[in-house]
Amino acid sequence: MLKLIHRYFRGRFERFYFKNHWHFVLDLSLTIIVICLAIGLIVLYSYRPGSSSGGPNVRPVLDLNNPPLSLELTPAEGVISLNDGSTLKMVFKNNGSAAINDLKLIFETSDNNFSLKKITDIKPDAGLNIDNQAITINNQTINFAKIPAGASGEAEVKVYFNSKGEGRVINWRARSEYSVLGQILESSISLPALKVKAELSVTSEAYYTSPQGDQLGIGPLPPLVGIPTNYWIFWKTQSLDNFKNLIVSARLPKGVELTDSRSLLVGEFNYNPDTRQLIWKVSELAGRADSYHLDFEVQLIPTANQVGQVLPLLNNQQYYATDSLTGEEVSGALDKSTTALDQDRFNSGQGQVVSE
Repeated sequence: MLKLIHRYFRGRFERFYFKNHWHFVLDLSLTIIVICLAIGLIVLYSYRPGSSSGGPNVRPVLDLNNPPLSLELTPAEGVISLNDGSTLKMVFKNNGSAAINDLKLIFETSDNNFSLKKITDIKPDAGLNIDNQAITINNQTINFAKIPAGASGEAEVKVYFNSKGEGRVINWRARSEYSVLGQILESSISLPALKVKAELSVTSEAYYTSPQGDQLGIGPLPPLVGIPTNYWIFWKTQSLDNFKNLIVSARLPKGVELTDSRSLLVGEFNYNPDTRQLIWKVSELAGRADSYHLDFEVQLIPTANQVGQVLPLLNNQQYYATDSLTGEEVSGALDKSTTALDQDRFNSGQGQVVSE
């Protein structure tokens, strides 16, 4: 092999290099270039760059497929009152190796039935490992000045809404926007829908003379001991929302009896003489419909020991109903206490029982 190589180069020297030195220079230059390229290829193949944690001067790398901000937004209630608002819990963490700056959480509704009214009452978690003063509110936006790398925490805010339409379901979302390593990152977060509590008003009124001046009652006024005086009771419901299984109940006190006169257009009316309880049941209440009402007559026969008193015609007036949307029970006392006469007559003393 060596003889062959020696013979090859000897023949090449005799044919080219001795006749013209430029052939030798050209071959030598090409050989050097090939060797340098081979060395460079070996160096590149062997190179292993260090990670972002390799030293203090290494710049962290931002992976756009895995944003550093972890954010959970959870309403504390599924059913809210517009006056009370919704408590929103925020759990956040910076999973990156660089600080998150100027984080903005912008809240907005998804339809025209509701609009965001205000955000109030920041309550950071006691173990929050960022500056609590760095969280501020500007209109419908929550601002975090800075969340250091690895920092995490929790906070609560109160969110209030305005109703703009007839719906009772609030669809809303939050948009996040922040800066990290000189880049702006944005994302959208869909929030669980909120249902608005239904409102129901049930009133009770008693009249001897109607507000229009018509005489409804029979008997002496003011009431006389031992003589019957009849009054009309009006139970009325009013609501913008749908309900089912409405029950209105009351008890007749001693000295008051139910007559056979009544007006009932919707529902079922029952009276138990043993317990002296009145019950009005309505299976369905349609919101925004004309009010539902029950009118019935009661008879008061005062006794001697009731002279000078204004006597109640009904006791323990209560109502119960189920919200058709949420399934929650709504209950309460009737809005006006029913006594022998309307309030204007009470103030004038005409409701007091007299002896003659």
